[in-house]
Formats: sequence, C-alpha cells, structure tokens
Amino acid sequence: MTIHSSSIIDPGAELGEGVSVGPFSIIGPHVQIGKGTVIGPHALIETKTVIGEGCKIFHGASIGGEPQIMGFKDVSSSVEIGDGTVIREYASIHRSGYKDGVTRIGKNCLLMAYTHLGHDCEIGNQVVIVNGTGLSGHVIVGNQAFISGLVGIHQFVRIGRNSMIGGMAGVNQDVLPFSMVEGTPARLLSVNAVGLKRANFKPNVRAAIKKAFKIISQPDLNTSQSMEKIRLEVEMHEEINHLLDFIKNSTRGVTK
Repeated sequence: MTIHSSSIIDPGAELGEGVSVGPFSIIGPHVQIGKGTVIGPHALIETKTVIGEGCKIFHGASIGGEPQIMGFKDVSSSVEIGDGTVIREYASIHRSGYKDGVTRIGKNCLLMAYTHLGHDCEIGNQVVIVNGTGLSGHVIVGNQAFISGLVGIHQFVRIGRNSMIGGMAGVNQDVLPFSMVEGTPARLLSVNAVGLKRANFKPNVRAAIKKAFKIISQPDLNTSQSMEKIRLEVEMHEEINHLLDFIKNSTRGVTK
C-alpha cells in the first residue's frame, strides 16, 4: 500500500492490499477501496463509496458527492464501482438521492474526462462513456454500450446493451439495444453492426437483428405493429426477445 503523505484518509475508510493514493487526495468515512486500485492526485472520494479491485481513478475525479437535487435533504446513500473500471480526469459521479440507494457502475467500464453520472444511474459492464458526456439522474445503461463525446441524456432514459450513441447527440427517449443513434434530438440510424461483430454475435443473430430493425424503421408502422410484425417474420433468438421486452417496458418511448 502506497499512501502519499499529503493525502487525507478518514480513519473509517477501508483500503485493500496494494492500494495507492496520490498526493492531495481525500477519502471520506466508510469508503471501501478494493485491492490494487490506484487513486491519483487531487481525487475526492466521499462517504460510503465502494470501489472494486484493480480500478484506476485519475486526478481531479469526484465520486460520491451529494446529488444535484433542488432542496435535497441529506440521506445515507452510496456509489458502487465494479472491478477494473477506469475513471478519468475530473469525472463526477453522484450518490443516490434515496435513503440506502445506490448509484452503480459495473465492471471494466471506461468513463473518460469530464463525464458526469447523476444520482441513481445504473451502468452495466464494459460500458464506454467519452469525454464531456452527461447522464442525468436515473439513467440506465446496458452492457457494452458506447456513448460518444458531448452527449446529453435525459433523466430516466434507458440505453440498450451493445448500442452506440454518436457524438453531441441529445437523447430524450430510450435507445434500443443493438442500435446506432445520433443527432439532436437523437434518431435511429441503423444496427450497430460493427459493435455486434466485435462482441462476437453469431451471423444468424446479426441477420435477425438487422431484419427486426428494418421493420422498426418502417414509417407506416407504429411501435405495436412493428413488434407484432417482428414476432411473425423474424427468427426468434434470445436477443430478439430482449429487444421486444425492451420496447414493451419503455416508459419514455424509443428512439426511431
């Protein structure tokens, strides 16, 4: 364990084997940091934050601060960050706005510089969020999603797994799994074909997803009609069922 003499660590914090803390960083009470994690200089990690093993927190990052809610009354809540996740310079992650609530980030994610995760967000595994992107409160992001730079995402939006959002997009409706969207407001471009191939989706599954998206994109069909047509005409795989369930459970509507 390597702790710089200028850092401030609350006696109630728990640091695992091999943790490194850089100069002028502050670690608050009841923080837990897993073994081998590196905390850079000038980082602020506030109360009850739990950081997994083998993470890297770069300089200026702020994790576990109060949620940005008008009239917020302090409650006991937290942030949890999975193993292997990297938080780059000046990223900010706010704890939940609910008593005993959690803002949660999965394993092996990359949050680039100046990204912001609002209170009660839930981020899956292997998610990449590029510089300057902001997620409002209660945003849910599925596994292996890729969110480009300077994107703004509305509260309560869901970002489907293996999707990609283009740079400077404004997202105010759910982004379908396996899709690629861009623009302000965001619009559906196509299937995230390159992303699915890199994620080792089988060719027949990719073909079924592509067919489903052709149906979803038909302007003369509403969402319910598209779903019924997919059930009738597209070969059913786990991924197609997941897509249909995602649409069915949308409360904000989906990006089309």
